Amino acid sequence: MVFGSGSQVGNPLVEHPKVAVISFTGSTDVGLGIAGRGGALGKRISLEMGGKNAVIVMEDADLSLATDAILWSAFGTTGQRCTACSRVLVHERVHDELAAQVAARARKLRLGDGLDPATEVGPLVNKSQLETVSSYVKVGLEEGGRVEAGGEPATDGALARGFFYKPTVFTGVRPDARIAVEEIFGPVLAMVKVRSLEEAVEMNNASRYGLSSSIFTRDVNRAFAAMRDLDTGIVYVNHGTTGAETHLPFGGTRGTGNGHREAGHTMLDPFTEWKSVYVDFSGRLQRAQIDNVTG
Repeated sequence: MVFGSGSQVGNPLVEHPKVAVISFTGSTDVGLGIAGRGGALGKRISLEMGGKNAVIVMEDADLSLATDAILWSAFGTTGQRCTACSRVLVHERVHDELAAQVAARARKLRLGDGLDPATEVGPLVNKSQLETVSSYVKVGLEEGGRVEAGGEPATDGALARGFFYKPTVFTGVRPDARIAVEEIFGPVLAMVKVRSLEEAVEMNNASRYGLSSSIFTRDVNRAFAAMRDLDTGIVYVNHGTTGAETHLPFGGTRGTGNGHREAGHTMLDPFTEWKSVYVDFSGRLQRAQIDNVTG
């Protein structure tokens, strides 16, 4: 394990002649840069990059179940997770009810030390990320979104000594708004109205990223249509966007990955070199060579 910046550690590792395989987890822009440099040197590259994961909630969904899953997916790791839910594509018939439930629960989440078992939302990783989240909330407001919960840093008591941001829920978000399409990597959730499953799938697939997605519905036909049509590496039904298990392939499409998968048996592919070996054990070739020499 080597610590250091991209320029001091990352680039030398990518370019070193004895490094044959590179597995990268991080932003899409950095990952594509590594793929370009490493590919030019003939190296094998496995990329696991950004995400803008959506939960689709149809009008027939169990809203209580959906609320529980959205809260954990969006705020359980302070949004600092590649599979975190950062947008909810919710049917217009249940949008207001679901938004009210999610916002009310988000306002009650307990922020604090991540080592405290009572904590539900921990800190952001550093001051820079706190500033990034703050800037995106400002952008969301400028673009016409409404803050239903959170929307500011948490500075009460001991929280003032850390990089805490209140779990934030936006409504009135346009499908093309920056907070609906760009990866924030923080506790910010954008709720977008849809009129049908087809429209929700179209919005999901229009994203730059394709890691994880989810649908809440009681209709098995809709569930199977979502499994078929959602262009993401992971699809959940009546579950949040987080919680992938290690026995199944993990990874995404489009700006999330380059076709490789982590976990499961597929993780062996990027790290395996095939060798074809042919052995003639009949002895005929050897006898023919001896006959030619003596004959």
